[in-house]
Amino acid sequence: AWARLLNSSPTRPCPPGPLPLRACTCTCEAAMVYTRITQPGQRREYSYKPGETLLFRLSGTVIPAVWHMSLLTCVVTFFACVIYEPLRQGSKDQALGQREKLLLNLFRDMEKVMQYFTGFVTFILGFFNSIVFNRWWHMRELIGNIVEAGQNTAMHIAVFFVKEPPARDGVDGDVQLQRSRRELIRLLALGQALALQACHRVRDHTWLINRGLLVRDSEEHMVLQNLASPGYNEVFCWYVAKAYKFMGEDGMVDEKVFSSVLYSQRWSMLSSSNHSEDLMMHLNQQIPVAYTHLLELMTKLYVLITPLALVPSLLWVAIPVAPLVTLFFYGFFRLGTTMLMDPFQKDSGFDTEALLMASILNMESLERNVPLSWVARRRRLEEQGVYQEKSLSAGFLADADAMVHMKTPPLKTPTVLARLMSSGMSGVASTGAGASASASAGARADTSVAGSETKEEGGADGREEGLRARRKPDLVCT
Repeated sequence: AWARLLNSSPTRPCPPGPLPLRACTCTCEAAMVYTRITQPGQRREYSYKPGETLLFRLSGTVIPAVWHMSLLTCVVTFFACVIYEPLRQGSKDQALGQREKLLLNLFRDMEKVMQYFTGFVTFILGFFNSIVFNRWWHMRELIGNIVEAGQNTAMHIAVFFVKEPPARDGVDGDVQLQRSRRELIRLLALGQALALQACHRVRDHTWLINRGLLVRDSEEHMVLQNLASPGYNEVFCWYVAKAYKFMGEDGMVDEKVFSSVLYSQRWSMLSSSNHSEDLMMHLNQQIPVAYTHLLELMTKLYVLITPLALVPSLLWVAIPVAPLVTLFFYGFFRLGTTMLMDPFQKDSGFDTEALLMASILNMESLERNVPLSWVARRRRLEEQGVYQEKSLSAGFLADADAMVHMKTPPLKTPTVLARLMSSGMSGVASTGAGASASASAGARADTSVAGSETKEEGGADGREEGLRARRKPDLVCT
């Protein structure tokens, strides 16, 4: 679809080089609209603790989108009461003219009209919100399927890519094997990141480069820059090609399991591609405009009829009741058409950065700690300086650490582990968080201890503060 739109546009093409973070002004705007800045990350105003009361909560709720309509119905109801009260008194005294009687009957008839509209609006609004919520949850399941396919592939890498290739260009087979395993994990993470960026209508290669998922000015970078599509399908194909090379030419997989491992790798990449395309289908295919138009028309008519319909039976009590009715019906309408329709456009949507970080932590942990006999050997190579590769999760943990040390209230500041748990990946990412976050936690503890010793210079309070700072990261990781 993107290619057809670009080929059919007679105007100028997209300028070369990485696309900026602003909205694109060339012809590709019709194909991919750049409306967000990379992954949204943790949005504290939209999170809450299970069990806490949300009664007095405003941020992250539908009230900011509905209050103006509720205020309008409140004002209209007030003037309706002012107009209806003389009519009611005149009806008792039988002192109404023809116009007054017509207006009085209009108020009373609106009460019956509202009864009919209530059934219509309740049916169509309930059906619409059911569809929208199922669509919203299905997109969350598709993201989980992409992550699960990556986790399964990383398990195959960790278990079966264990045979050392022959030494080449002065590099030992052991080092080649570990670099190849890490390269495959990087391609898996890059494909997932590109798929999530496409969901946000973003193509930000600088964000990927800063986190070690892409090398600037490399062949991969050049190809991705020139693509009209998001690029995740190409990356999944690159993974299959490299995995086949490492398995066949370099002989990193035992011949007994060669066919089954290759089939599993291909199937996982096909699944990742299929789920990514399903996400694009959901985001590019809106709910039919005729259905949405009818829903909006009926809901707003109902909201406008409510003040006139409630006044004959409730009189002045209708002034506080009408905004509540508006909040219910118009609130569910706004909830379905704004917050749930596209969970990647709004800040209340999915925290995809935490999902991606959890996935990378787990995949990297599998590559580093499986087989178990490799742990000591890898540590020895790193101490000798033979194998020194930057951790893929270092960039994500650095972002999380920066958020932890922001000047915000402690209870509202997300920690690395809290973000992983809130993303629904705590069970998947616990190993990666324990293995990779401990290093950064230890570094933070040493820094805090050094700071306390500088301030207190050997005092008892300084030593106690240092001990608390040294224990705290371990407790968080546990």
